[in-house]
Amino acid sequence: MASSTDPSSAGARPSLWRHRNFRRYLTGQAASVTGSSISSMVIPVLAVLELDATTAEVAWLTFLGQLPPALLALHAGALADRHSKRKQMITGDLVSAAALASVPVAAALDRLSLTQLMVVAAVQGAAGVLHDAAAISLLPSLVDRSLLQRSNSRIGGLFAVAATAGSNLGAALTALLGPARALLGDVLSYLVSAWCTARIQAPESPRPAAEDRRLHTEIGEGLRYVNGDHRLRTLTLVNATTSAALALLNTLWALYLLRSLAMSATAFGVVLGLGALGAAAGALAAPSLAARYGPGPMMLTALAITPLTQIPLLLASPGLAWQFAIGAVLFLQLACAGAAGTTQRTISWGTSVLSHHSSLGPVKGVRVALY
Repeated sequence: MASSTDPSSAGARPSLWRHRNFRRYLTGQAASVTGSSISSMVIPVLAVLELDATTAEVAWLTFLGQLPPALLALHAGALADRHSKRKQMITGDLVSAAALASVPVAAALDRLSLTQLMVVAAVQGAAGVLHDAAAISLLPSLVDRSLLQRSNSRIGGLFAVAATAGSNLGAALTALLGPARALLGDVLSYLVSAWCTARIQAPESPRPAAEDRRLHTEIGEGLRYVNGDHRLRTLTLVNATTSAALALLNTLWALYLLRSLAMSATAFGVVLGLGALGAAAGALAAPSLAARYGPGPMMLTALAITPLTQIPLLLASPGLAWQFAIGAVLFLQLACAGAAGTTQRTISWGTSVLSHHSSLGPVKGVRVALY
């Protein structure tokens, strides 16, 4: 089936890059990922090295950033089905930009505090899940169904490259401008993302909610749909378990590297950049690996390898050699995550396509919780 806006030539294999709206979508999302990687690198540095945060304060900062996605993912997906996905994405971008812009302003006035960073993390997390829910739901309407697997792979690879660039750019901006002003790079990225999203011209047909159907009713239908499909149910349970484990690790990741292992802000950014390169490699390799070994065995192998990548963290000590070792295992860990995540998205979209269009709304609300 051809895209609604960019039909491919008859009889030829449809080209992913001929879809103008897909290119705009990809550019905006890549800019957003680049900026988010700047923040992911800069905010821990700001908290640990500039504001001298304690272990408990760093844990709270991370927790508050992760709480909104956990609480709002289902609602955000259902809202994306009822309303304009592009408007929801743009709103999320602008709210995130405003929240982050308050940090360098407060720093310039010498009023920046950990409390403000926690509020910004919570606001950015809520705005981000609204944006991501709409972005996940919008993509299948921009490209041919036959291109979904390839588009997932390209998106995963490009986003991981963008994350690599963002981590290294964050390190460079921190060295040049200081951590607070380095966040202006992320503010700019959100504005670029909003502009690109506004230029997408694909028609949308939001499903109007019936007067007697509340949002929680549709979410409940989506949960029942997922529970009734063994593939979506398994993916949801696996992803929830993995995400919970990684959330515990990420709570103290930056504190451990920056304080216990005495990494500089530049080294921290480079290590994160190596991890993002691994995610790019995994995402690009996912289609061929899934075709050769099957999606199930490939994802099981990725899940089995991931815990082994944590072993060097238990043995590490300060020094350049261990910095390289940690970068290498982070590359491997995120390569596994990139391969598994790309395959998960393709499976969930493929399963949703099999259902009637009117049933997709609740499914979208649950599907965004997968990632």
